[in-house]
Order: sequence, then C-alpha cells, then structure tokens
Amino acid sequence: MAERAVRLRPSVREFARQMELQLRANDWKDGWQGMAWDELLGRLVEEAAELEQAILAGSPEDVSREAADVGNFAMMLANVWGPHGGTQPG
Repeated sequence: MAERAVRLRPSVREFARQMELQLRANDWKDGWQGMAWDELLGRLVEEAAELEQAILAGSPEDVSREAADVGNFAMMLANVWGPHGGTQPG
C-alpha cells in the first residue's frame, strides 16, 4: 500500500525543523543506531529533566531547544525499536 503525502501542521513542521537543527549541531558525534534502547531511554529522561529546568527558568529559546532534544531521543528510540530499525530487545 502506497503512503500518502501528509501535510504537516505549522507547529509540527517548526518542531521538526528544531529537531533537525539540534541533530545537525551534534553531527560530530557518533550516531544513535549503535546505541542500546535502554541507553537512549536514559538520555530521553535526562533531556526531559533539562526541559523542565528550561521551563522553570522561563527561557523560550531554551525550552524550544530542550524540547527538540526530547523529541530527538524519542525519534531515536522509535528508530531503533520500531519496524524500520529492527533492533528490538529480546
């Protein structure tokens, strides 16, 4: 079954752009494909704590950046766990 094009909402498009900017800022690091799912989950929890701190500090720029980090780690988990990653734990 062919996939249909999905028109992204402006807020989703902007969030995806922020996620991509964060990924590019970290391109010098090794990728996530070799990381274990529990390591990725641990990093997601760490990033969520950083997001909470940014929210409490009231910095919109920091909130946007940290939210993108959380989103990226969620995407990485979906990538290694999901049907396209195929590295689910046994």
